[in-house]
Amino acid sequence: MKIDLKTAVTLTSEEVRDTMVLMRNMGDDPLAIQENFRGMFPKKIAEAMGELRAQRRRALVKFSNGLDMFFTKEQLQQSSSESVAMWRARRFVKAGIKEVWDPCCGIGADAIALARSGIKVFARDKEESTVHYAAANAEVYAVENMIEFETADATEIAPGDGVLWLDPSRRRGARRIMSPGDWSPNPEQVAALLAGRPGAGVKLSPALAVDELLDKYPTPDEVEVISLKGEAKETVFWYGSLADDCARCATSLPAEECWSGDYLPQAESAKLGPFIHDPDPALVQAGVLGSFAEKHQLYTVDPEIAYLTSSKPVFSPFLATFKVLAVEALDPRKMRPILREHKVGSLEIRTRGIVERTQALSQRMMKKTFGDRRLVLLAMRIGDRHLGALAELLHEDDD
Repeated sequence: MKIDLKTAVTLTSEEVRDTMVLMRNMGDDPLAIQENFRGMFPKKIAEAMGELRAQRRRALVKFSNGLDMFFTKEQLQQSSSESVAMWRARRFVKAGIKEVWDPCCGIGADAIALARSGIKVFARDKEESTVHYAAANAEVYAVENMIEFETADATEIAPGDGVLWLDPSRRRGARRIMSPGDWSPNPEQVAALLAGRPGAGVKLSPALAVDELLDKYPTPDEVEVISLKGEAKETVFWYGSLADDCARCATSLPAEECWSGDYLPQAESAKLGPFIHDPDPALVQAGVLGSFAEKHQLYTVDPEIAYLTSSKPVFSPFLATFKVLAVEALDPRKMRPILREHKVGSLEIRTRGIVERTQALSQRMMKKTFGDRRLVLLAMRIGDRHLGALAELLHEDDD
């Protein structure tokens, strides 16, 4: 739901804050909670409180103080995860940056991370209610003295001189926008904002290929793709003093592991070996999968998919490593005897180059259980063959 400034001010009032804390642990029945809110506040405020309470629980995945923060569903979805924002803030500290302009601050996640790192932030957003929420969130993290908030549209009022952090809006209401030309600011406006600055970072969607983004935006000095717990979260274009001495970088969080190198998207091909590795999407998106594979003696099983193979196990935060137990055509009649032989009780399915959904594939393969082992089926297309590799996930400390 969209929040106007008057509603935002009410929601951040001491009375509402205290009520939200009181209701925090009073069960999970949203209707009962909503009735309680309606008994104490006007209908519009009560509905907004119910929505905020629901979003705060989801926010704990992103923010350590999520239960006390302020946002709408859409604002929460677009905001940077705390761990990602704090990781990026280190780069500003390393570069010796003392002040940063954040003209698309949203609910303040990036501004707060920078402020927690000792950097003064000038934060803006074009929506008054959003700026009010961002200021309230800065109070939650006790960094309000490090951030100056102002309502302003970056496409109309340029931020001051100096280092810039820019997170263009990629949503229209609840709908995610995939075309950079429809983002706000758009690529042309971003280029104008970047001109003449000593350093800048631009947060972009990892759903778009880096080459497509390079066609739209000024050429960065470094491209970084950041993943969190195996999910690509963002592509960042770094400029000037904020860029490291590398063309491409993949970052895996929370391991805080980085792999940098020149653009080399493909690994050499080889036949399927005794070990299969599912690489972190940051390696693929950043275009450094080839250099990573070369360093670790890994080979692709097919140029069109990202599964890697090796003759011995390789462990890295960038890899999920599997020991292959059996390989057969991806046909239930051929796979079920193998599942029975290995006493499979539950099956995790990962796919590469396979159109069929994992749930449908699981239902076709596992009509019944054959034991109590939990194994993985790596469904893949190699050439014109659809294969299934029954495998066991390995960990570095496994015997």
